[in-house]
Amino acid sequence: MNTVSEPAPIRHVFVLIPTHNRRDILCATLAKVRAQLPAEAARLIVVDAGSSDGTSTAVTAACLAAEVVPGDASMWWTATVNHGLKHIARTARAGDVVILMNDDIDLDQRALLRLLDAASQEPNAVIGAVNVVHRPGDVPRVYFCGGHYDLVTARHKANIAQGTEWHAPASRFLDTDFLYGRLMIIPWAAFEPGCRFDEQAFPQYCADEDFTFGAKRRGFRVFVDGHSVVYVNEETTARFSMSFAKVGWRGVRKALTAFNSCYNWRQGWAFARRYARWPLLFFACRYAIILINENLRTARQ
Repeated sequence: MNTVSEPAPIRHVFVLIPTHNRRDILCATLAKVRAQLPAEAARLIVVDAGSSDGTSTAVTAACLAAEVVPGDASMWWTATVNHGLKHIARTARAGDVVILMNDDIDLDQRALLRLLDAASQEPNAVIGAVNVVHRPGDVPRVYFCGGHYDLVTARHKANIAQGTEWHAPASRFLDTDFLYGRLMIIPWAAFEPGCRFDEQAFPQYCADEDFTFGAKRRGFRVFVDGHSVVYVNEETTARFSMSFAKVGWRGVRKALTAFNSCYNWRQGWAFARRYARWPLLFFACRYAIILINENLRTARQ
């Protein structure tokens, strides 16, 4: 009679937080991390990308056990993450996990513990938290809960549509093609041999999507954990729009060309070339869908 073996226990936990000039927000986030994962439970790695606001000093004072890895101001998100992974690689071994998170998020009370529980159940998976928006006077609503791309026509089928009132799904693990890097847990094996986020093609946005797409192609499962929730800080999220009524032609052009825009066409083309069956068709469809959806949404408001 065959028996199902228990998953191997997680060996070491590294919490990796890239940051730049968000001293006070970061310190508040660190307090929430340590409330769930004390020093003996996880190594906390803060990568300071050349902050000028005293971030490193504040982190050391607020959280003595945190390891501050200095970077420089030329680093965008992806290079900062890779800098931290290089630091972690000195001691990381098989069975370790990396919790990658943004410095500006608001953690649900047990978000990190639930992610660790999810990783223990699915040790060969990259797993992300549900991204939720909770505005004053409104109910919590889904911002991101994973989904699947049609790699021909670029149509995206979300597991739970953005803007839907948030309720935990009946099924804990929701299969997805990609994740957002606000909060996710990654087995160290996914970084070997030498696999990192692509800072050349995706210096700021889309690197998290690219990495998780690639991990799935390499045989790792990719899930959203319906039990783990992170709240999006809309005030610190870069704001670009493809709505002509909102920002005009110049604003749309800026959204397509700005280095730190999620709509940047160069990054969109790099993604299409890497994954789409017919890259030009996928690229054209994806941007047409974005333009139509954003302008229709504006017209209805």
